[in-house]
Amino acid sequence: MERLNLCCGCMEPIDENAEVCRNCGYRVGAPHLPSYLEPGTMLNDRYIVGKLTSYNGESACYIGFDTITETKVTIKEYMPDSLCEREKNSSVIKVDPRYMPQYKTFLSEFVELNKTLSKMRTLNHVNAAIDMFGDNNTAYAVFALLEGQTLGEYLKQNSGELTWDEVKRLFPPIFTTLSLVHNAGLVHRGISPENIFITDKGELKLIGFCIADARTANTELVPELYNGFAAPEQYNSSNWQGTWTDVYGISALLYRILTGVTPTDAASRISDDNLIEPAKVNPNIPRNVSKVIMNGMCMSGEIRIQTITELVTQLFEQPEYGSVRLSSSSTQTISIPRQHMPAGKKKKAPPSRHGVFIAVIAVILILGFLMIFMIIKLEDISKGSRPNTTGISAISGGYDGSYSETTSISLEPMSEPPLTAPISTTANAMVYVMNDLTGKNYDVVSKSDAYSNLVFTADYEYNDNYPKGQIFGQTIAKDETYTEGAEITVKVSLGPKYIVIPDFLGLSKKDYFAKLGELGIKYEEQEIETDETLEGYVDGISKDAGEKIDVEAGEILTVYVAKNPPKTETEPVETEPSATEMPDFPPPVPADPFDPFVTTEETYMTKEPDITIKIYD
Repeated sequence: MERLNLCCGCMEPIDENAEVCRNCGYRVGAPHLPSYLEPGTMLNDRYIVGKLTSYNGESACYIGFDTITETKVTIKEYMPDSLCEREKNSSVIKVDPRYMPQYKTFLSEFVELNKTLSKMRTLNHVNAAIDMFGDNNTAYAVFALLEGQTLGEYLKQNSGELTWDEVKRLFPPIFTTLSLVHNAGLVHRGISPENIFITDKGELKLIGFCIADARTANTELVPELYNGFAAPEQYNSSNWQGTWTDVYGISALLYRILTGVTPTDAASRISDDNLIEPAKVNPNIPRNVSKVIMNGMCMSGEIRIQTITELVTQLFEQPEYGSVRLSSSSTQTISIPRQHMPAGKKKKAPPSRHGVFIAVIAVILILGFLMIFMIIKLEDISKGSRPNTTGISAISGGYDGSYSETTSISLEPMSEPPLTAPISTTANAMVYVMNDLTGKNYDVVSKSDAYSNLVFTADYEYNDNYPKGQIFGQTIAKDETYTEGAEITVKVSLGPKYIVIPDFLGLSKKDYFAKLGELGIKYEEQEIETDETLEGYVDGISKDAGEKIDVEAGEILTVYVAKNPPKTETEPVETEPSATEMPDFPPPVPADPFDPFVTTEETYMTKEPDITIKIYD
């Protein structure tokens, strides 16, 4: 640790004699919780452990540093503190003999969970484990350190909510990813704003996977339940959990995003279900979307929407309501039966004919009064009275001098503050004031209803100061006025013209090519025969990792991919594992032409890593 001179708070270089890190404010030698690893600990002769960043009933997470790839990482340590403790002045975990069976069972589940996640490292929207190993009488999983913020932090900084149009653009990758996670036999159980991460590149990633008992009440582990997002069955260990559990979580997440309000937690709803429908909180939410969210948050897991595919289908295809799922394996629907009359209550008698006659007469009289009122209003309009139908107060004298009275019609509440505001009306057009678009995402702005009164033209340029997709110039300046249908040209960043070349160490060509593609780096593949690198993995590149490449000029990076020479007869030949040795996971679902969120890729699951854990009783 001293040799590398890294701050344990942020893993950035720090002066040898510094007491406080200038980057993060971490104080060198700050005390740490004795139950967790001491900052500066070396694991697996490779990883330097930094400060503790989070912990729950299953594990602890630390910021870390990979001394081989020289990159920051997140290190997750299996550490169920209700079953074990750390030996004094040691990194080794000591298990309470009474809880040894539970400790080993949960350890096995922890390892299998992260093995499965490591096989999904080709999925861009899952932060999968990149390494696993056993040490200190426990297991560790290593993840790439994500730079950015959680969805919860993002919402706090951006008016607290999103529109349905924004959700439709941003969330399909999360729907797809969660569906693939379910296909692999995993259930997240922690869908919430804290476990959706938005990277600095604007990508959404699903994080925070845990074993089942860590997200269920009344187990041997201290439960981590996200109030408002945890499903009812998570509050009782005797209830069945499954894909429908995550349907509840993602539906509750949509409720929070679209309304700005965290839904009532399921534990409270069990005794008094007073959850308000989303459309009644925010009238701008489409009615069908509001209904589907409520169906996805149904208290009964049996009649709740069962899968993410069903949820997405109903959200985007506007299905009929008034029907419920028959079972988790059936696609048949049944009508909701009428409720039985509670015992002890008498059924009301039908109204008499005399009462019906009186009601009809009352309706006719009311309609007559309404017709008279409309005739009077039409006469007023014909005499020069001009009501404002724009929903915005008209300026006095704005109608050929004959109209001096201010009138207005109230609008429905908006889901977000207006980005442009009209300042006056004339006989021909509404005049608006332009806002500063600098730093905003072009796709979001150009498709926003708030800017539907503009005609956008994008001028794409490379820019070192603005990330890809952000606006950094506009032909209608801030505070200038414009009218309906005005044309505006905005400069949109293609990102920096010089991109740092990522490291290839330990990556297959598919993984590395995906990285280059995300960064916009052009590349060409060239095979090289070698037995020092596994076939299909990257053996080298034409420039050093960490150097910059000129993407604006179209500079091409040559990637050398290993091809192993044929094995001789004296060498042992590796064979494919038998069917009984293969992990028992369901294959990816077949492509569905009617479901745009189901992947057709068959190779998103890669080979799981080998890991051996030794537990000392």
